[in-house]
Amino acid sequence: MSTLYRDLADLLQRYQAVAVATVIAARGSTPREVGAKMLILDEGRTVGTVGGGCGEAQVLWDGVRVLRQGQPRLTEVDLTGVIDDESPTNCGGIMEIFIDRLSSAERPGVGLPAPEAVAAARDALAARRRFALLTVVAAPGASPVPAGARFGITEDGTLLGPCPDPAFGEALLAAAKDALAAGRSRRLRLPAAGAVPAVEAFVEAVLPEPELLIVGAGHIAVPLARMAKALDFRVVVLDDRAAFASPERFPEADRVIAASIPPTIRDYPLTADTYLVLVTRGHQLDQEALKLAIHAPLAYIGMIGSRRRVRAVLGHLRRHGVPEDRVAAVHAPIGLAIGAETPAEIALSILAEIVAVRRADRPRTAR
Repeated sequence: MSTLYRDLADLLQRYQAVAVATVIAARGSTPREVGAKMLILDEGRTVGTVGGGCGEAQVLWDGVRVLRQGQPRLTEVDLTGVIDDESPTNCGGIMEIFIDRLSSAERPGVGLPAPEAVAAARDALAARRRFALLTVVAAPGASPVPAGARFGITEDGTLLGPCPDPAFGEALLAAAKDALAAGRSRRLRLPAAGAVPAVEAFVEAVLPEPELLIVGAGHIAVPLARMAKALDFRVVVLDDRAAFASPERFPEADRVIAASIPPTIRDYPLTADTYLVLVTRGHQLDQEALKLAIHAPLAYIGMIGSRRRVRAVLGHLRRHGVPEDRVAAVHAPIGLAIGAETPAEIALSILAEIVAVRRADRPRTAR
C-alpha cells in the first residue's frame, strides 16, 4: 500500500489527472480484496490491478470515461457467469468498484483536495501510523457533501478537510475510528447528520505494512525472515549475539538489531501492526521478553518451545500477575500443527498461523 500511495503522489505531479478504481465491496469468491486499487492514466496505462480478465477491462473502460468526463462512477463487476477455462480470474463473485478522478488542480469546497489526501496517506505510511481515508461514493443531488468528497482522519482522531456540518464530522470520526480499530476497509451508509442527508461512503483503513519482529536469530529465524519478506512483511530481527544478528545472515531483513533483548523490547514501538515471534535460545529470555511485550497492542504474539517450556513460561507470567486474557493471547507452542520438523517447515507453520490471524481466522494451533 505504501508503494501505491507513493506512486499516486508522483503521478499527480506528472499528470493532470489520474483515475483511481477501488474495490469497495465484494461478495462471494473474487480475485481482489476490498481496498484493492488500480490507477488509470489518460492513455489507458494502469498501475495495480483489480483482478485482471474481462472484469478489469470493463473497469479500465469506465476509468477512461471518468477521466474524460470528470464524474465519479460506481461499477459492478459480475463474475458469476460461466468461467472460461482460459480466464485468469477463476472466481464467481461480485465486486463493486468506485472510480474517481483525482486531479492535481482540484480545489473542492468540501473535503480534501486529491494531492493533500494522497500526501497525508503517504506520509502516515512512511511514519508507520494508521490513517483513514473516507470517500463519499453516492449522495443525493442536493447534498452539501457530493460523491467524490474525501476526508482524512489521523490515528489520533483529527479530521482533515473542510466539513459542512459538525454532526456530519462526528459521524466521519466514528466511522474512521471503527475502521482503524478493526484494521478493515468497508463500505457503509452514513445516516443523516445535521444539514447533510444520508450518504453512501467507503472508509479505507490505510495501514502500514505488517511488521514481523523476530526475537532470536537462530536456525528457525533465517527461513522465517526470508518467507516473511516474500509475504510483504517488514522484517526486523533482534538478538543479543552479534555473530547471529548480522545483515549478512539476514539479507532479506529490513533491520537487524544486535543488542540486549529486554531493554530493546521495552523501548521498541510495538503497535497493532506488529507481529512478535519469540524464538530465543532459552526460556529465561522468553519470560523477560513476554513480560515487557504482553500488554502492548500487538497483532500477534507467539513463542516457540516444548509444552513443558511453554507451561513454565506462562506459569511464571500468571504468578507475576499477568491477567489470564493476556496470557491466553500468546500462541504457544507457536505455529499450526502441520507436522513440521525442519527449520523451514517450522517457519512455514509459524507464518501460516500469522496469516490466518491476520485474515481474522483464529485456527487450531500446535498446542
